[in-house]
This record gives sequence, structure tokens and C-alpha cells, in this order.
Amino acid sequence: MAFITTLDRPEMVGVNPEVGHEQMAGLNFAAGIAQALYQGKLFHIDLNGQRGIKYDQDLVFGHGDLHNAFALVDLLENGGPNGGQAYEGPRHFDYKPSRTEDITGVWDSAKANIQTYLLLKERAASFRADPEVQQMLAAAKVPDLALPTLGEGETYDDLLADRASYEDFDTDAYFGGKGFGFVRLQQLALEHLLGARN
Repeated sequence: MAFITTLDRPEMVGVNPEVGHEQMAGLNFAAGIAQALYQGKLFHIDLNGQRGIKYDQDLVFGHGDLHNAFALVDLLENGGPNGGQAYEGPRHFDYKPSRTEDITGVWDSAKANIQTYLLLKERAASFRADPEVQQMLAAAKVPDLALPTLGEGETYDDLLADRASYEDFDTDAYFGGKGFGFVRLQQLALEHLLGARN
């Protein structure tokens, strides 16, 4: 993405990431997509499934890491938790039907990609509408992630000179002995994903 800004016509260049390729490298696909959306550089997306760091499996979307597929669909459809940009471009399923399938199974696998995406889209909408989810996002300080590191009018040199930013940073005051509730938030996502919450 940094390379794109060095081109003569950076507005013409974007990325076309694939779920499996990112997961093969051990990367968090939703985090990469959030960055591409933020930069306005997500031009296309290849959706498929992958089970961990190994060869490119090109499974049906969601048939690998269902939790991350849920997070990805939530991001694509709803944008970031703070109302960040959703994806308005095409969704493409870059998968291979299993070699064990006949022609009926090939068409079933094509249908499975679409069905899985639409099911996850429905579950993501339910997740976002849940008041407890909104409460837990606030408790986890997710809205704070949108705050710039530098304050209004503050320079990088000002930040370096401010001992309270690093050397004298009071972690007790920041964390206050409270957890961020990530486990509960993850559990709420799982419950919505499994249809245990409406």
C-alpha cells in the first residue's frame, strides 16, 4: 500500500487480497482489509476458506476459519465498529470445488459460498444491533482506536518531549485495574454466529 503512493497515478491502483493467501502467511485477513478500506485501496476481494498455515486450499468461503469469516463479513458489510467505511465493490469467490465432487457437488459448492456469505451477513447485522455488543465495544475502548495519537496542533516533537506519553505513563490510571472484556465480546460474536442470540 505504501508503494502505491509512490506511483504516478496512485488513484488508479488498489489491491485485490485473498482470504487464503493472507491466512497462509499467518496474517489476520480482516485487519488487512480494514487497512485497505481505510486507505480507499480495496478495489476487489477474493473470498475463500483456508485452514491455517499451509498450501493454498481455496476452500468454500467459511469452510476453514468460520470465526474470521464472520469478522470479515461484518467489516465488509458494516464497516468498522466506529462507523468506518464498508465495502461497496464486487465480492468474488476464489475457490476450487473438492475433487471428490461430481457436477452436482460442483454447483452445490458454488451455492455454498453465496449461502455462507449471506448467512454471515445476517448474523453480523444481528451482532451489530445487539445492545450488549455495543456496551462491550465501549468497555473494550474500541471507539478510542479512532482517536489520533497526536492531539490537535500537537507535533511529533511535542509527543517525544511529553514524558507522560512514555517514561512517566501511568498504566494504573489507564487500565484502572479493569479488563477490556475481550473474552465476553468474542463470546457474543460466537453466540451471534451460532444463532444463539437474535
